[in-house]
Amino acid sequence: MQRRRALFLDADYAIRGGQTYARLFVKGKKSTRLHYLYDPYFYADVNEGERGAIENLSIKTREGQAVRPKRTEFVEKILFGDRKRLLRIYCHEPRHVPILREAIPFPCYESEIPFGRRFMMDMGLVPFSVISYEREGRTIKKFLGSRDGNPFMLRRFSFDTEVYNPLGAPRPSKDPIIMFSYSDSEGARGVVTFKKDHKPFVEVVENEKQMLERFFSIMDERDADVLFGYNTTNFDLPYMYERAKKLGIPLALGRDGSPYRLVRKGLINPLEIRGRIHIDLYPVMKFFGFTGLIRTDDYTLKNVYSTVTGKTATKIDRLDIWRQWDSNDISTLTDYALSDALATMELGEMAFPLLTELSTITRMPLFDVAYATSGQLVESLLMSEATARGMVIPPKPSGSAVSARLENPIQGAYVKLPAPGIYENIVVFDFRGLYPSIICSYNIDPFTIDREGDFNKSPTGANFLKSPKGLIPIVLDNLIDRRVLIKRELKAAKKDTEEYKKLSARSHALKILANSFYGYLGYARSRWYNRKCAESVTAWGRMHIMEAEEKANAAGFKVLYMDTDSLFLLLDGKTREDALHFLANINKELPEKMELELEGFYSRGVFVSKKAEEKGAKKKYALLGDDGRVKIRGFELVRRDWSGVAKDTQRRVLEAILRDGSKDKAVAIVREVVEQLRSGKVPLDNLAIYTQLKKEPDKYDIVSPELSAALKARKKGKTMERGSIVGYVITKKGKSISEKAEILEFAPDYDPDYYINHQVLPAVMKILKELGADEYELTHGGRQKGMGDFF
Repeated sequence: MQRRRALFLDADYAIRGGQTYARLFVKGKKSTRLHYLYDPYFYADVNEGERGAIENLSIKTREGQAVRPKRTEFVEKILFGDRKRLLRIYCHEPRHVPILREAIPFPCYESEIPFGRRFMMDMGLVPFSVISYEREGRTIKKFLGSRDGNPFMLRRFSFDTEVYNPLGAPRPSKDPIIMFSYSDSEGARGVVTFKKDHKPFVEVVENEKQMLERFFSIMDERDADVLFGYNTTNFDLPYMYERAKKLGIPLALGRDGSPYRLVRKGLINPLEIRGRIHIDLYPVMKFFGFTGLIRTDDYTLKNVYSTVTGKTATKIDRLDIWRQWDSNDISTLTDYALSDALATMELGEMAFPLLTELSTITRMPLFDVAYATSGQLVESLLMSEATARGMVIPPKPSGSAVSARLENPIQGAYVKLPAPGIYENIVVFDFRGLYPSIICSYNIDPFTIDREGDFNKSPTGANFLKSPKGLIPIVLDNLIDRRVLIKRELKAAKKDTEEYKKLSARSHALKILANSFYGYLGYARSRWYNRKCAESVTAWGRMHIMEAEEKANAAGFKVLYMDTDSLFLLLDGKTREDALHFLANINKELPEKMELELEGFYSRGVFVSKKAEEKGAKKKYALLGDDGRVKIRGFELVRRDWSGVAKDTQRRVLEAILRDGSKDKAVAIVREVVEQLRSGKVPLDNLAIYTQLKKEPDKYDIVSPELSAALKARKKGKTMERGSIVGYVITKKGKSISEKAEILEFAPDYDPDYYINHQVLPAVMKILKELGADEYELTHGGRQKGMGDFF
């Protein structure tokens, strides 16, 4: 018997000699798989008299195999808030679980949980913990304990491919991969190709076949544990697979020489590589955008890299790749290829701390975290916590239940719209984590509703027990408290140190999870969905923000705007000390975890109106803070479906008004942009409009500009499918806007009139009309006689 320890990463299962073994993926001196004898099981709500019938079940499969329970035992669990004696039914193999479940005419539970996750939860195994164990050969006989581990002991490896593309989009049946580039966490970097280039980082082989084989061997030589790629799920790996098949060689990506395996996860179907953790950074960056960690509309590698790092990667027109290859001078091309691998590595290294923190907190393996939604992360955490507390995990809802939930939406937050205009001396207050704090303060949980005892009565009429605490408030409370402590440690830590980066990643991870609980309670596919809970959260939110409004009016403040958890007040003769005194009085009366915080004092703000309406638009304002920073919410510059030139012009106009209070400067900015557009001086990159295809291109009924551009691109050989981000430009050729639309890389020119009248002017007129400007003044240099405002 040997005692060993290793970094735990993931688990699945293997069948050996008719027995089910948990198969653990661990990293010690090298990566390996270990086995632990463990039987799959599920629960049935039956009495003692029905146990014998279940034990004697024998179900014949289509293959003629007899499926029987291995053994059974009664255990006490907490089922939907009540203690219950349930029959645990052990099976010989995981695939027997659904077969036996279907044959049992009683309520069954936890029958659809993947075996690897089942094992991890039961054993309390946390990704990136160091586990100690006794083993014989590759079989673990006994677990001895665990402690926190260091995920950075894993070797990270990025890669990218360049493909011959004479028709624009490459054809895997004909067009070869012409080079691979790579970089890793140990400092190695290089390009492998089969044309001569004398740079020191370029390795030249004989042909494409040797290049593929060399790439596989480099991954093994570099002991790659984590593979970073960018859009590798949709392009690089499937293309590599087709080329390997064409060349008659195995796609040896895994440590055992295996290819990848498609894993179905809703809209994202990631590719799993055995023995390595494949992280496609494209969906990761989109998730970061969704959670507000990055702000961009264009999720191409080059743009995300520039947005996140502030640096610019080497650029090349992708349509010129095949020409440069054919010219035999591939010097620029190898620089470009290496630049992509280095950019991917840098993005991966920036994302890795947050992903590993999410993995550790939620107990979800890193591969799954990289492709998870915020709701799936919350669910993983709740499943682990429920198991640790002896609670039965609620089942997934049926399709009909999901449909019924979707047809019955929950009333949202309270909003008081502002009168449009420009204001001075504004104070903004925010409820800190409003919905999470409400859930904790009022013990909102599906299994604390309408039970006997002392309760909190929701504005909707639902009653929530004050004690004992429900699972969701317990878990959420812990996340909130942990983040408070982390934020204190962050203030004391020195920036740019490893400690600071780790604490920052953990803080972000805790924030993402805490802010996702309310959405998960009201998510139609949630295991812990509960309409009464979700609508009570928003009802209490409306109650508290409206009470704050009443108290602000009573204290002599003018309420400018309110939305969900924010309160905007005009000082209007009041002092900042008055505002802080008002804040202190509010907080004295709030329950438990709830707190109103000072978001900031602002010297000037702009609130715009909706078209043809008098009241201001929800979350559409810009503020100038004491520190000189401009805070912008809801304007087109943070929307994907507006061009860069429109967003940039709007931002500059807002800053001119807020910083300088100058209408003339704002008008001059617009005139300058209009003239640049008319003269053809605006780069095409700044004119692209980005949107996502929600369906396959041939499934749309109406031809929109983005669809028209996508269909044209398809004819030229470019891959366009559901989920693709389409960046298109409105060109001069065509009668309608849709006819004029071309994707950015195929656009020869642009239509200046479209960008002036349908992009720039609509983006700024809602702001400038508050200062008395009109369209004619912006485009012709003076007001037209007798002409009213544009709106």
